[in-house]
Amino acid sequence: MTIDADPGALLDRARKYERQGRPEEAAAAFADAAGRLEALGDRSSAAGVRARQARALAAAGRVDEALEVLAAAERADGGGGELRAVLDGHAAHVLAAAGRAGEAARRAWAAMAAFRSLGDDRRADVAGVHAAKLIVEDAGPRAAAGPLRDLLERLPPDGDGHRRVARLLADAERRPDRDFDVLVTDPDGAAWGALAAALGVGAHLAVSNGVAWNTLGGDGHGDDRVLLERDWGVTDAAGWREQVRALLDAENSDPGVQMVLDRRVPGMQPASWRAAIAAWCAERNVSEATTRGVIETSGLILRYEERFRADGLLGPDERVESVYGYDFGRAVNMARWGLGAGYCDAGEAEKCVTTAGQRAHRVYASWESFSAGYVLGRMLRFDEGEFGQWYARSVVGHRILAEDPASPWRRMAWG
Repeated sequence: MTIDADPGALLDRARKYERQGRPEEAAAAFADAAGRLEALGDRSSAAGVRARQARALAAAGRVDEALEVLAAAERADGGGGELRAVLDGHAAHVLAAAGRAGEAARRAWAAMAAFRSLGDDRRADVAGVHAAKLIVEDAGPRAAAGPLRDLLERLPPDGDGHRRVARLLADAERRPDRDFDVLVTDPDGAAWGALAAALGVGAHLAVSNGVAWNTLGGDGHGDDRVLLERDWGVTDAAGWREQVRALLDAENSDPGVQMVLDRRVPGMQPASWRAAIAAWCAERNVSEATTRGVIETSGLILRYEERFRADGLLGPDERVESVYGYDFGRAVNMARWGLGAGYCDAGEAEKCVTTAGQRAHRVYASWESFSAGYVLGRMLRFDEGEFGQWYARSVVGHRILAEDPASPWRRMAWG
């Protein structure tokens, strides 16, 4: 770092590295910026940047070092105000990376309260949602319901934070007495053949929910109607068919994600990938804000792919080609719910399932590549780079399906 370095320029560089999924470089740039602020005598701003440095170190896997940097930043805190809120917010991420989810949840909650008192509703909502995710991670869905209700009361009812925490609460409340993250096979269900292979495309959700992967059910229980109305806004057969159509056509997820993936060719470096995305957007007069957003998505995808490789979802040289699998996998389960709700008959449900299987087989080359696409689609929708409960449970589901000898993925060839 040069003595006359502009701390603003250093911070811009650090944030750029963050967006690109380069936490090591981000941490170094934040350290430079904090050092410059300290040299200028701006101790308060420097403490906030040090906390940001700690968060980047944690994202890079250097958790012990992150905790040390965070502790130093907190010692420099004069107490109260925006700095306290900032420190609490970053501390929540560092502590979560250190496996201290309960403590992290309390810090995120404190950040939410502090930002709200300052009138910064946007950052308060972000901290509140983070607190909710950490509560679920720490306590588990069943025990989290009470604290989530308490948290929800502290969020403005018309805000994005309230909507997202309400969704987490609904998820916790519908899991009272069932087992989860377990492979269940119905002995009377489809065991081999095209239907069984197609049902295997929906196995991620079946494992997560503790239901048999190889049957459509269809007992007409009211629970499926409640689920469809609450989570999908579906209240009749017509609405169910529209959701099925969107899922089978891979239109339920953000189309920008697939556009970003389609701009990447084998061997392409991140900078060239970003340039290709920018060029595609420029040719279509896409706004600068939207262009920045989709370019940032490429950095987030790289972060997930790196973590996928570490956790066994991708091989060393593999990458995700498509997130369409997320819609195809949910289409299988939409068939199960529609049949259970009485919105279709068994023939229509089976047609939905087999179509989802056929389309998945056209897009992917293996169960494993399908799973990586499915998990990435799910993470970009719910996890948002946190590597929290959504990510942990998806990895568990992948490993069960990839490794359990009773899994359809082990018993049947892809396609």
